[in-house]
Amino acid sequence: MRHFEYAFVVNAPLDQVWAFHDDPTALPKVMTGAVKMHVHHVDRPLQPGSRILMTMQIGPVRRRWNVRLRAREAPRFFADEQIEGEGPFRAWRHTHAFEAIDAHRTRVIDRLEYEPPLGWLGKIGDALIGGILMRSLFASRAKATRRWLESQASRGASPAGAEQSAQ
Repeated sequence: MRHFEYAFVVNAPLDQVWAFHDDPTALPKVMTGAVKMHVHHVDRPLQPGSRILMTMQIGPVRRRWNVRLRAREAPRFFADEQIEGEGPFRAWRHTHAFEAIDAHRTRVIDRLEYEPPLGWLGKIGDALIGGILMRSLFASRAKATRRWLESQASRGASPAGAEQSAQ
């Protein structure tokens, strides 16, 4: 398995950062670059075993992605994994961790374990450009997350903003 980690700081309190990330329907708000996510269904209440059905879109190419929540300990972390054969990777495990720096700032840490698709060809591609693409994707997500949460915090709005329903 390949490993990747990305961390960033948001100028918002831990409870707001947790509430935003704990809502899978917020994912499209931070996937605003070349890779877009659409959330179709979320098993509620969120708990280990809950499934989230999404579509990942890169340009005109779409791929269904079915993940399962593996662990959840509010407000410290949650972890999800791709259900075998139901996503763009051979394997995918993602841990989302949150640490209060102080009353107004939170560190977000994304830890990935993944196996690229396409066998040896995917491994070569990942070795050549995978790290660059992952860093770019997560930097874009961090920027969008900061923009969203910090604008909500400055307006005193709820962290997830207007509620969406993904059933």
